[in-house]
Amino acid sequence: MASTEEAKTSPTIVAPLPAIVPHTDDKHSVKENEPKVVEHYGSLQDDTTSEHNEKYQQGGAQDAEISAAPAGTVVDVEEEEDTSHHIHGIPLILLAFGLCVTTFLIGLDQMIIATAIPKITTQFQSLDDVGWYGSSYLLTTTALQPTFGKVYTYFNIKFTFIIALAIFEVGSIICAAATGSKMLIVGRAIAGSGAAGLFSGGMTMVGFAVPLRRRPLYIAALSSMFGVSSIVGPILGGVFTDQLTWRWCFWINLPFGAVAILTTFFFFKNPERDFTNITLKAKLLELDPVGATFLISAIVCLLLALQWGGLQYPWNDSKVIGCFVGFGVLITIFITTQIRLGESATIPVRIFKQRTIRAVALTLMFMSMGLFVHIYYLPFYFQAVKGTSAEQSGIRVIPYLVSNTIFAIISGACVTVLGYYTPFIWFGTALFAIGSGLIYTFQVGTPHAKWIGYQIMAGGGSGAAIQLPFIAVQVVLSSKEMPTGNAVAIFFNSLGGAIAISIATNIFNNALKKQLPIYAPGIPAETIIQAGATNIRTFLEDVLKKPEALPGVLEAYNKALTQAYILPIAVAILSFLGSLLFEWKSVKGKKLGMAAPA
Repeated sequence: MASTEEAKTSPTIVAPLPAIVPHTDDKHSVKENEPKVVEHYGSLQDDTTSEHNEKYQQGGAQDAEISAAPAGTVVDVEEEEDTSHHIHGIPLILLAFGLCVTTFLIGLDQMIIATAIPKITTQFQSLDDVGWYGSSYLLTTTALQPTFGKVYTYFNIKFTFIIALAIFEVGSIICAAATGSKMLIVGRAIAGSGAAGLFSGGMTMVGFAVPLRRRPLYIAALSSMFGVSSIVGPILGGVFTDQLTWRWCFWINLPFGAVAILTTFFFFKNPERDFTNITLKAKLLELDPVGATFLISAIVCLLLALQWGGLQYPWNDSKVIGCFVGFGVLITIFITTQIRLGESATIPVRIFKQRTIRAVALTLMFMSMGLFVHIYYLPFYFQAVKGTSAEQSGIRVIPYLVSNTIFAIISGACVTVLGYYTPFIWFGTALFAIGSGLIYTFQVGTPHAKWIGYQIMAGGGSGAAIQLPFIAVQVVLSSKEMPTGNAVAIFFNSLGGAIAISIATNIFNNALKKQLPIYAPGIPAETIIQAGATNIRTFLEDVLKKPEALPGVLEAYNKALTQAYILPIAVAILSFLGSLLFEWKSVKGKKLGMAAPA
């Protein structure tokens, strides 16, 4: 039996009367003999739900009429949708283009820097700071997601999005003009702060601008831009770094950002939301600055512990232990404050009582973990084990990234036509688990057909499923709750990716240290790790003068990589199990269910 909290956004179906009572309102007229069912929302405990369900309660007895359905039969519940703020035609196409550019920009900024880091560290002599070039960005992006959800709830959506873009651009300018490593790290942190509000803002704007039944296709288009940027980013970064300067990896963000700002400003129509009776001070308090501070601090402690543990410091080092303890204390305080604050919390506990939101959080976090490990560690397989260059390894992971993009668009189109997203999430998570298991079987001599086919399965599975939870958020939450729900979904998605790389890196490094003495006795693991994936052969021949050790080193490297590939298998299975919590709902405003017994 559904809980009261779930009933607010998930109508239950009752059929208490044996007779069919037709509607008399022309707006809600039904054909003769067409069953009508009542939508029961439980107790209306807050203004948000009252607003969301007001259209079902107006008109007195007119909207209280009940129709019966025989016990055990399947009936449809159809909800009306406010279309006053929807955009159509050319303006919608241009807005969607601008949002796709924004998503592409976020993905590009994450991927393009990878090929530039060697030149950056050479210029700034900052090899020890390499980890911070990525971590400083992830820290702010992940930690600020829920806060931006509250900002989008209480402030102007259009201008919040534009301000987030402006912050991102300022961070990019600082990075491009950096005169030292510390300045670059600060710029990355500022850019991450702005990026935290971009994808959630894009999802929120799609939620207000596009009819629910058509949103899957638009959300799939936005999500597919991550796949496109994953393909283009490393190649473009290599071109800039080799032909121009690494600084163009950041200057390139400015024209893309300008396009996104202009399309948003001119073509997005802000929804009318009555906040005239709420003072600026009250709005700022609704952002829950205390809770946000505890959450940000907790995430910083967690990511620092994972960044340092087993790499810069031993796991039993006081710094690592202190970060884990700090995370535990701070996250406990955060959860306590969220429970006490109720609707004013950064992440209202009531939202997590909705079954679908729990499914969204679990599915996205675990799938993101597996996806990021593949994206980061498949190139290692091709560069180290197969002996390709960095550019060639980027080409060899194209099957993974292209299948991810294509399956995302196909699944989005299918949901748009059929309405139901749950079976496609099940399919995608299951296929991702199978593909991850096959990637685990990679060997030194794995032929082209297998490493291409296995990548297509894993990439296609992740692409088919990973954008659909964002659609589920918009189906089960009211328009007022939607920005917070989007931010929560993106928070768990970002958190999964952030922690997965650190975990996989620890698994790989420790496994390599264990495997090298077995397959290549006398070859120090630390020197192989420092040599880098592309320099193993040169290092063995020119530095260690032991070219005969190459087969053993490659075997050890492959064994270490496959140990890291176990993580995607585990989290893919957990993602599939989490997806089983999704309710059977439709983007067409209908929910299939069994009529209650009379």
